[in-house]
Amino acid sequence: MNSQPTSPKSLTPDEARNHLLQLVSRTIREEADDRHADWCINFKEWQWHQGVALHGLMKAHGVLNDEQSRAFVVNWVDWHLAKGILPKSINTTAPLLAIVELVRCGSNSRLREICEEYARWCVESAPRLEDGTFEHSCTENKYPLQVWADTLFMGCIFLARWGILSGNRQYVDEVVKQFGNHYAHLRDPGTGLIFHGYDGASRSQMGVLWGRGNGWFTAASIEVLESLPADTPGYGLLLENFQAHLHGVLATQDESGAWHTVMNEPSTSLEMSATAAFAMGLRWAAGQSWAPEDCQSASERAYAALVRRISPDGELLEASGGTCVMPTPASYDAVPFANTAFAQGLAMMSLSQFLRKPAKADPAA
Repeated sequence: MNSQPTSPKSLTPDEARNHLLQLVSRTIREEADDRHADWCINFKEWQWHQGVALHGLMKAHGVLNDEQSRAFVVNWVDWHLAKGILPKSINTTAPLLAIVELVRCGSNSRLREICEEYARWCVESAPRLEDGTFEHSCTENKYPLQVWADTLFMGCIFLARWGILSGNRQYVDEVVKQFGNHYAHLRDPGTGLIFHGYDGASRSQMGVLWGRGNGWFTAASIEVLESLPADTPGYGLLLENFQAHLHGVLATQDESGAWHTVMNEPSTSLEMSATAAFAMGLRWAAGQSWAPEDCQSASERAYAALVRRISPDGELLEASGGTCVMPTPASYDAVPFANTAFAQGLAMMSLSQFLRKPAKADPAA
């Protein structure tokens, strides 16, 4: 698919920091926009869109040590708690990513109770297929018996981190099961990448090898692999699946450093939210003892492509809006670009990963 890759100037820490500050500033800037959060930055609801952005803000706070990122998250959480409406679904578990980090840093007992409440819902009440795989449950739309790539990010990172923080092994075991089941249902054996969805009724894969869906898998995998002890039962399979997937990511990188909306369809647009996810996944993998030789250079090209699409105002450009499972590459490619909270969140996560100290190195599976 790829011609000889170019060798762009490597991103420096100072440049990454400046871009990250711009992203933070734009994300938390209040604007009157009542469109659905699929198409704009809108923090009025407790949904996955906001949850991804809040997670990105907490990641940014971790490397910038700024006050504005954390303060925005705390104020948002307090405002929603005062409203008293906390919807339960896989998608609406995403805001718990930021809340569990607040708890880890010593926040109040009420936030611990909320974490436990959502974790119990996940293991006891979340809709599932017969084999126990989470359905992709939402509050706005119903997708009965459908498994989506998005679920691992929206629900399972939190469940892993809360399982470790609370000492509840049941939550960790659930995460390991969900990662294994999702990859088994969604995996494309020819590439190691994953389809966007799986229909439990027909037992067939749905959609395409969607860039951001594979990005959700990449981002969720590195966080869970880093959060769980390497001797966790099933950890080796999680790592093996991530490595197989990583080869597919490397094989589909465009010569520009970015990835296409549909990863194996170079006629589709280059898309930056997926590129943000893959850049951080490659950055993390490059620090591991088992990393492929081209992991570091691929990461550098990805970051160069990413920052070229961050506007001076701090908006991530050329990132597609909210996307459901659809039948054809053309339908995915037709989703308009939009400046959204979740795209901003992925970009903040990605640059925060760039600025972090090297992560732990785990043995090869």
